[in-house]
Amino acid sequence: MADWILVPCLVQLRTEFNRIAPDRDTTTDGSIGDTAHQNTVSDHNPDETGAVPIRDADSINEVHAVDVDVDLRVPGLTMERVVQFLLGRCRSGAENRLRYIIYNKRIWQASNGWAQQSYSGASPHTAHAHFSASYETAREASTASWHLEELVALTDAEIERIAARVEQRVWNHTEPNPYDNGATNRRMGGDLRMMEYRDDQRALATNVTRLDNQVIPMLKQTLALVSQLAGEPSATEPMIAVAVLSGMPPAVIAAAIPPELAKEVVSELMTRIR
Repeated sequence: MADWILVPCLVQLRTEFNRIAPDRDTTTDGSIGDTAHQNTVSDHNPDETGAVPIRDADSINEVHAVDVDVDLRVPGLTMERVVQFLLGRCRSGAENRLRYIIYNKRIWQASNGWAQQSYSGASPHTAHAHFSASYETAREASTASWHLEELVALTDAEIERIAARVEQRVWNHTEPNPYDNGATNRRMGGDLRMMEYRDDQRALATNVTRLDNQVIPMLKQTLALVSQLAGEPSATEPMIAVAVLSGMPPAVIAAAIPPELAKEVVSELMTRIR
């Protein structure tokens, strides 16, 4: 028999089965037909050298059918789910690369709008599902995703549940205490909280330093200017608390106070901060 290939679109379909069910049983997988298929018209036969229902436009010897074993070995993932998922995409028009599907004594065909019909062929197709592809060149050659990964995608609720369990495991995880040679254990959650506390303390220290270096000198200068206008000695440390005068350059604040009111302002401020 001449060399042959499985049409690329079905190679992609089989690849996605392997991806979502990496440990699946492949006992009844198949593509090219056995002797029984070779003696009948079948999509399992190569289209250039065998008996097929359609001859496509190219000269590549291609097989247009693939069988996939039903035992996917993934909890909650069944061949029935996969078949119904693909049928949904075919019926909606999202998928057009299949001609028909046979599975568990049923057949669905593109030619009748993918309506379910009973199948009474020699094989009931209970051990595997049969997928036949289009003979149109662009469709059979397409390796676009069949989107089977959507069947095993996590729901939002599952993601939240997993995140909660991971968080609990992390916070409750213990390690030997390095400060007493492992005589006791330290809980990861406690260490993380201590790290957060230390980060907060460092941030506070940074802000205090900025206050010391920038804000307080400005306030001292402001109070000194006001005191000069009033004929009072330079402001003392308690007067730094007069933060109401900040927000404007010291010279502007001082210049805005009339000389005749300066002493009154200083006296009032001194009274309030004592």
